[in-house]
Amino acid sequence: MGLPTSKRLRTQTDFQEVRNGGQRSPCGPFILQWRTHAGKDYVGRRLGVIASRRVGNAVKRNRGKRLMREIFRRNEQSLPVGVDVVIILRSSYDRHDYNDLEARFLKACAKIRNRQL
Repeated sequence: MGLPTSKRLRTQTDFQEVRNGGQRSPCGPFILQWRTHAGKDYVGRRLGVIASRRVGNAVKRNRGKRLMREIFRRNEQSLPVGVDVVIILRSSYDRHDYNDLEARFLKACAKIRNRQL
């Protein structure tokens, strides 16, 4: 089971809106950037993952993107409604196990919720 297309950031414009107009939170092996949809009727949560060539070869980049999409899919309820999230992988992500990556993601989600209040 993967992440449906409706829950992914697909266009360059969507990524740029989050990166330019959003907030940023460094999480060690990745950077999490988010932007809320103020005034829009959008009630979902969407994810985009960026893995540049600095992360590693194609196998390592694709594995990192799959891991982050799975973490998002399992824990998307911990994010507030109407949030777009962009995760920028760092090359050190593979030094951390799945549970550590998930814990860091959940900690960042809690930070987002606290800033929403």
